[in-house]
Amino acid sequence: MEAMLMERISFVVTLAAFATFAADAGVLSNGDWSPSGCGGRPEAPVIDSTSADAFNRSIKMINTWQKQIQTYHDCMVREANADAATINRAATTEQAKINEASEKLNADANAARNKLDSSSTRRPVSGPPMGPGMNPGY
Repeated sequence: MEAMLMERISFVVTLAAFATFAADAGVLSNGDWSPSGCGGRPEAPVIDSTSADAFNRSIKMINTWQKQIQTYHDCMVREANADAATINRAATTEQAKINEASEKLNADANAARNKLDSSSTRRPVSGPPMGPGMNPGY
């Protein structure tokens, strides 16, 4: 029951953190990420080799496209890095809150156990003391 409550709290807090940063966030859909503030990815031009003039026009379009794709690329990298940093901050904050809640709960349980163990009118409480909190192992 307590684990389910912690999972729900975690989900709500994480959702709120992502909503806070949604204006700068990319779009994640079915495992595919795309930037939201860079416009569409420029389409590569088709090289026309039907004549020298057509080919030269194609080269001009390629040069224009290369500038556009570089701008898109730079924007996409900035947005991806910002999203990764935001996710990392949100996850780290959530992990700290979970650890804090777990440590407090374990401390409260140990205090209650110690109180019951020291009481002469109660029988001793079985079981080992509770640990310091979450240990994610990473």
